[in-house]
Order: sequence, then structure tokens, then C-alpha cells
Amino acid sequence: MSLAFGSLAIGSASALTPVGTSMIARVTGATPSGETMPNPNHTNTNYDVGGTDLGIVWDKGGGQYFVAFGDTNNAAGNWTRSNVLAISSDTNLADGLSFSTMIQDTPGHAKEILSSQKVNNVEMTVIPTAGVTVGSRHYIHYMSVNHWGDPGRWYTNYSGIAYSDDNGQTWTKSSTARWNNNTTTWDNKFQMAAFLKDSGFVYMYATPNGRFGDVYLARVPENGMLNIGDYRYWDGNGWNANQASASPVAIGVAGEMSVAYNTYFKRYLMTYLNEDRQAIVIRDAPTPIGPWSGEKILVPGNFTGLGQYNAFMHPLSNSGPDLYFIMSTWYPDYNTHLMKATLTADMLGDNIISDPSFETQTATPVMAPWYVTGEGGIDRNLGFARTGQDNGYVRNGSGWNAIKQRIAVQPNTNYTLKGWIRTSANNTEGYFGARLVNDGPVIGETKFGNLPGYTELTVPFNSGNNSVVELYAGLWANGDTWLQVDDVSVTKGNNLVGHAGFESQPTSGLTSPWYANGNAGVDRNLGFAHTGANNAFARYDSGWNAIKQEVFVEPNANYTLTAWVKTSANNNDGYFGARLLNGGPILNETKFLSLPNYTQLTVTFNSGNNHSVEIYAGMWATGDTWIQADDFSLTKN
Repeated sequence: MSLAFGSLAIGSASALTPVGTSMIARVTGATPSGETMPNPNHTNTNYDVGGTDLGIVWDKGGGQYFVAFGDTNNAAGNWTRSNVLAISSDTNLADGLSFSTMIQDTPGHAKEILSSQKVNNVEMTVIPTAGVTVGSRHYIHYMSVNHWGDPGRWYTNYSGIAYSDDNGQTWTKSSTARWNNNTTTWDNKFQMAAFLKDSGFVYMYATPNGRFGDVYLARVPENGMLNIGDYRYWDGNGWNANQASASPVAIGVAGEMSVAYNTYFKRYLMTYLNEDRQAIVIRDAPTPIGPWSGEKILVPGNFTGLGQYNAFMHPLSNSGPDLYFIMSTWYPDYNTHLMKATLTADMLGDNIISDPSFETQTATPVMAPWYVTGEGGIDRNLGFARTGQDNGYVRNGSGWNAIKQRIAVQPNTNYTLKGWIRTSANNTEGYFGARLVNDGPVIGETKFGNLPGYTELTVPFNSGNNSVVELYAGLWANGDTWLQVDDVSVTKGNNLVGHAGFESQPTSGLTSPWYANGNAGVDRNLGFAHTGANNAFARYDSGWNAIKQEVFVEPNANYTLTAWVKTSANNNDGYFGARLLNGGPILNETKFLSLPNYTQLTVTFNSGNNHSVEIYAGMWATGDTWIQADDFSLTKN
């Protein structure tokens, strides 16, 4: 089975990322009558695994891979195990994914590696959601399911981490590395996870229980996986010890997630099931925090007719354009399959909007990820589109009518919204812009009247203290009034520095994303700023004192860092530059002496094989010495 996706033009030539999605082989279960694709493992006879799902793959070292599965039945169809685990040494996926063995408790019987009580409303099952290996220790993130709900909804007691020090034969559930759910609201953000090992950290992307939550992010040093206090949560600006501060890095609905870094494209990839779109989707980003692109269809809902879900990427895909992943189906047999798609150069990568030209709407009976206030929908193949076949519209005789989409943004950051709109002749009160969700306060918009032909509208906006905003194209109808919209985009501004002018710093002490060495803080409304009301400072009579920020970058890329700095008259040992984290090796810096007036300093550097760097302005104090800094900028050349 295969499906090719067409290209899509928005301004310049653009293309969806995955093409040629195809099913390569069965991974688990028996071969049904009439099925002709390979089945290298025959798990029903070799391991008494007649049905199972998931298939989370990670590199266990030594040229081998672990593959973890969820609820498992035996060859007779009885659900006997909550999870099983396979080992694979197969490096040629073109003809299927072969196991070397499965972890067994008796010969020919795959072992349940994580126990569960199997009692409804207590603990129905324990299901793995992610895996990673650090050194010789292996880790599995799992969820303890309290009970199953409606389709796509289930409720967890907690999520946790188990580890193995004997090559996966036995696993211990950590009693402290747990994220307890609220069993009244069931809304803890870290109940299902995907692991990514990167630059000395393990990043944990997570969603609430079920398939309808947004995507959140935490990270921990590799050696701190079992220390719950070592985890830091992305709050939209930086890393925060408070789990409740976590803000979305991508908008769901997201279920059964997988995340990887592809060295061929130098992009992070995220896959998950979007149940509202009835499709498995993929996003990509230049850094682990984003900005994540809009969703692109990896496997459409009508691909097999088998009720498919999840796309767990195989690490062998991480260095080339061929993406191999394990996908589950629930009909007619509950099992897993090896899939392949080819990734093309992603020219939509900077656009945060999902389905920006409404083209995937032809394959779904619902409007997600778009939604409407009032009356509206999708013109499917009616000849009204600006490009492609489809466009969005609203039309009514009265009231407010808008077509909308939520996106995740970085707080206090500049964005540009663009879209092409045309209207009925009687439109006098149309609006295109960004606001807080649920028709909240407007943060940027433009008003338009009659637009007889498609006209590009542009709205710059700053996200303010918000992590999620709502984009809209709408009108106040007066008689039969309509608008059509197509080819919508949102792109983040070029400056990678958060709180670059310190205007959003809430206290006189540096707060996320800024931090200090020695004695440093914020001059708030004291008249010392280069622009605006605030600036940063470092001041002391001895030692190294600096203002710093971790900024995520693309590896092996050239960047330009600037800031405005002035100093006390006695400063003779100041430095401005970029280095690796925690005072690591310097990538480049410039030394500065006394600067009686604000002076712009500039440093260019190459990021090397790094995904984040530390920018800084600081000085070695001798006597009462100070610097003031403002209006930082870091841009990719």
C-alpha cells in the first residue's frame, strides 16, 4: 500500500515533507489470510504474541535496538500481558524489521517486563510510552492506566520511569521519578512521553493522558533521569523547576508521540496521532524547543482502513531522507507494522500554521485544525482557492463569523501573520489578526473592507506574556456577507534572544530566560536603558559577573550577536560573546574596556556541533565595577 502526496504552492514553490508513504512489513502477529507482505518475526508462534501495539524503538548500544510494545495478547487471543520487549540487530529495514529475540520468562513466551494490577479503576495496565539508553543503563517511561474511557480517552494514575541494568531482562520502577496525575481533573501535563537524548540532556516531550492534549517539554541531565528534582520544564522563555509552569511547545491534539533529530536535514522531527484530523502527522523544527512547524500529514486517516495510530521513528532513519517508523492498527487484528516515507526538503518549516492552504481538508470529514465561530467551513475543490484546490470561508447574514486556529508561541516574541483574503462587495467590517484564545483580547489585527480579488494582508504582533494565541480571519456580517481565505502563514521574528530588551523582566533580579554569574540584575525604570524602560546590569567589586542566556541554535551555522553596552570608568576587563553552556569553551568573544556611553558590540561565531549556546556580557571586577547592557540580538547569517 502506498500513497503519494502532491506539492503545494504558497508564494514560492513549497512541498509537504513526507512523500511516498508505504507499508513495508508486519512487525508482530500472525500473517492473515491473503496478506503478502513480509512477516519476519512470526511473534504468534515464536513468542506467543498474537497481538500488541506501539513499538517504541531506541538505540540500546552495541549495534542493537530495543522495541517496546503495549498491551499484548497470546496466540489464542487472550490479553495476558501489559507490555513486552524485543531486541533487534537489523540494520536493513528495506525488507522489514527483524528481531534477534524478545525478553522471555519461559522459552517461546515473551515476558511482561513491567507488572500491573489489571484492576479497573485501580490499575488496568502499565504501558511504555518512551525509551532511552544512557551509558549501560536503560530507561522506559510508562503510564499507569486507571481506566479506559471513550475512544481516544484514558485516565492515568501517574507516569514514571523504570530502569534496567541487565540488558532489559529485569526492570525496576523508580519510586521517586514519577509524575502523579490529579485523579479529579486528570490533567497533569506529563503522562505520556517521548525521549530525545541531545547534548548531554534527555529531553522529555509529554502530553496529558489520552490523545487530546498539547505537547509540553522537560529536560534533565543524562545522569539525573531518576532524580525528579533535576527535571526542568520549558515555561516558554526558559527552564523552570516548577512543573506547573510548563507551557506548550506545540498545539495538540496529540497522542502516542515520537521525537527524533535528523542529521541529514538538521531538523527535529515530531510525529503523533491527531485524532481530530483522523491522521498521523509530523512536525519539524530547527531546535528542540521549536518553533515547530505546522502539522503535515504522514499517514492520512483513510490510508489502510485499519484504524492506524502512532508513528514511532526508528533511529536508523535519523541520518537520511528515508523515514522508517512502526505504526499500529486495531482492525481487523491489533498489531504493528513497519512503514516508510521519504522526507523532502521542508520549505514550510518556518510556518507554524497547520494546513495553511486547507488542502488536507479534502481527505477529512472534519475541519480540524481549523474551527469556526458563527458560520463557515471549507470550499473543497469549488474553484475558489487562491492556490491548490481548497480555501476556507465564512458566510452569514449577521453577527461575528470567523475561521480560526490556535498556535503555540514563545512569550514576548515578535511574529508576522500573513494571509490572502477576498470578500463579498458588501463587506465593510472584516478583521484579520491574532488574539488570546476563545475570542480573547486582540494583540494584533488589521481591518479590511471590500476585497474583490485575493489580497495579501500582513499583521505583525508580539505574543506578550502568552504561550498560545488564536489566529482568525472574520467579519461582522450585514446581510449576506462572506470572505474567503487561503495560504495563511505565521513566522517567528529573526531575533533568537528572549526578553532581548529586558522590558518583560518582572523583577529587579534576572528571571528566565536570563540568569547571572556573580552579582547581576535588572535596572527597572531607572533611566539607565538604551531603549525602553529597563536594562540589565552586572556590578561588584571582585570576580566574574555576567548576564547570560541559553539560546538554541542550529549546528554548524553562522550567527551574529549584538548588544548595547556601557560601563563604569574603571572597567578594563569586560567580555561579550558566545560559549558553550555552564562556562564552557568560548566560540567567540570581544573584549571591551571603559565604555562611557552605550556602544553596540558585535560578535560573529559558528555554532559548531552544538544545539544551544550561552550568550553573555560580563566583566572581571576590580573595585566597584559595573556594566549595563540592553537590546540584545542574535540572528542566523
